[in-house]
Amino acid sequence: MRALLLAVVLFCGSAFSKEADSKSFLDLKKTINYFVRGSYLQFQEKNNLYYAAAGVPLTWYAFEEDQRMSDLQRSKPLRKSYDIVGDLGIVFNFPLVPLAFYAYGRNNNNTHVQQFAMEYMATMYLTLLETGIISYIPGHERPNKEGQSKWETSFRGKNSFPSGHIVPYATLFFKTLQFYGPYWSLPPLILTYWSSLQRAREGRHYVSDLIGSFFLSAFASEGVRRAAGYKNNHPFYQWLFEHEVEVGLSYHDGAYGPRLIYRF
Repeated sequence: MRALLLAVVLFCGSAFSKEADSKSFLDLKKTINYFVRGSYLQFQEKNNLYYAAAGVPLTWYAFEEDQRMSDLQRSKPLRKSYDIVGDLGIVFNFPLVPLAFYAYGRNNNNTHVQQFAMEYMATMYLTLLETGIISYIPGHERPNKEGQSKWETSFRGKNSFPSGHIVPYATLFFKTLQFYGPYWSLPPLILTYWSSLQRAREGRHYVSDLIGSFFLSAFASEGVRRAAGYKNNHPFYQWLFEHEVEVGLSYHDGAYGPRLIYRF
């Protein structure tokens, strides 16, 4: 694993040492711009209303049942695969994956891959910033506070809501869905699930922390997408999200009723 990570770092470094020109700096500025503008555009993006419609009640229900679900998960064995993926969440908080994708895109003149890398990096760090800020709001502490690592205590408050470990996987899922469709998004979704199981079964997070982090990743992803304004998204994503929706009231035969217009 160390050799693999070293290879990725060396690959990225060699690519950028050869290709470090004005285009690279412009792309870095774009990424920062996506990060900044996405932070507030996520609250203006209508697609996040769909995520909120699912995320708010699920998170609320999880808060109500947190202790029961935490006790249930902590009673189950922790598989080695879950443990490894969960711990690697810290490693992937560093920009290894987006830099590797960006370097690959630059070396192969693939602007689609480069755009994916920039949006993924902006989304991941926006979500990490939000999870860190929210954790300073008074709330529930971790189910298990024993043996916490420096990463679990130095960069966030005492509130365990929301989880930061699953953010690299969850944001990768949403960006992969946007750029490459549902099939390629399955691996990062599985990694998100495994990481969530590790955090719950070790008692590092309640289920509400994990659900909240997942939907924060979705909101940030949509905010960054709107900030970027990229149009060459996967057809499945376009069919699912890039359409016009109108909600209102209709009047017919002396009676009012709901009106929903959905244009593909």
